[in-house]
Amino acid sequence: MLSNLRQVTEYAARHESRFVKLLIQQNEIGGKRKTAAATKQLEQAQTRIAEVNRIIKRLYEDNVSGKISDERFMELSADYEQEQRELKDRAAALQEELSKSQAATVNAEKFMGIVRKHLAFEELTPTLLREMIEKIVVHECSYDENGTRRQDIEIYYSFVGKIDLPEA
Repeated sequence: MLSNLRQVTEYAARHESRFVKLLIQQNEIGGKRKTAAATKQLEQAQTRIAEVNRIIKRLYEDNVSGKISDERFMELSADYEQEQRELKDRAAALQEELSKSQAATVNAEKFMGIVRKHLAFEELTPTLLREMIEKIVVHECSYDENGTRRQDIEIYYSFVGKIDLPEA
């Protein structure tokens, strides 16, 4: 536990910008390209929603003025309303994705604040554990073919969850 904490804080101190990117990527969307793509898709969906609204209004006006039949109006309006529902669902999903991405960035910065505060520590203290660790999951022990006991432990850090550092 102590060695994992040291490993994470030392890596964060040496490679701060890379570490923050890693945290963001390990959380939700991560990465500027994916966020930019989601933003672009959201803008396209919102533009199309507005366009479909205008089309539906024109259809209604054409129906009222007698330019198209009631039957044709019902068919076309049902199609456009279905498309609009799907677009609104897609836009909501994209908005949620973007919100999670923004939250991941904020949470990474919060965690970095804690790391900077506790860069040089000698031992595990209750304060250090409370501030840096969200939870520790201790798995059931197992034995390999040689009879060696093995027990996996997962550490979930505050704000960012489990951290998988790249191999050095």
